[in-house]
Amino acid sequence: MLKLLGSLLIMTASVGLAYCIRRDMTKHLGLLYEIRKMLIDISYAAAESMQPVEILLGCFIRTRDKRLNDACKKIADILMEKKEEDGGKVWQDVFGASRRELGLRGEEAEILESAGGAFFGKSVEENRKHLSLSMERLDFCIEENRKEQKEKQRVYQTVSVMCGLLLIILLL
Repeated sequence: MLKLLGSLLIMTASVGLAYCIRRDMTKHLGLLYEIRKMLIDISYAAAESMQPVEILLGCFIRTRDKRLNDACKKIADILMEKKEEDGGKVWQDVFGASRRELGLRGEEAEILESAGGAFFGKSVEENRKHLSLSMERLDFCIEENRKEQKEKQRVYQTVSVMCGLLLIILLL
């Protein structure tokens, strides 16, 4: 009876591990889509309202991810207090510091950090070109993550369940 209960517990844990890995991958992809949406929202709000970016980040731009909201609020606060003149540098510093908290990989973090230049450039045309380049790079990253996610989910699910079964066999 104890062996059966232990086997059931091991199998449940292995399926649970596979589910958690799948959920984490889906959340990461959702974060990339949320970053994309945030960048588009900022660019449209800046074009329509002609407000300074610090006002937009502090008041109008909201995402479903609290971590992104906090980073935007921090950028707005620093720029409103006039602690730093270069908004692009503030953007890069804040998102560079919150890279680990957001769980971004190297290229994804670099894209987000450099995207600030699209809102603090010298001319509107330069900002549009920079945003277009950042969006292309982000779209490429998203597409790569989607492809990678499908493959990894299958592998992780199979390996997790097989390891659970192997452990059950070893313990019996």
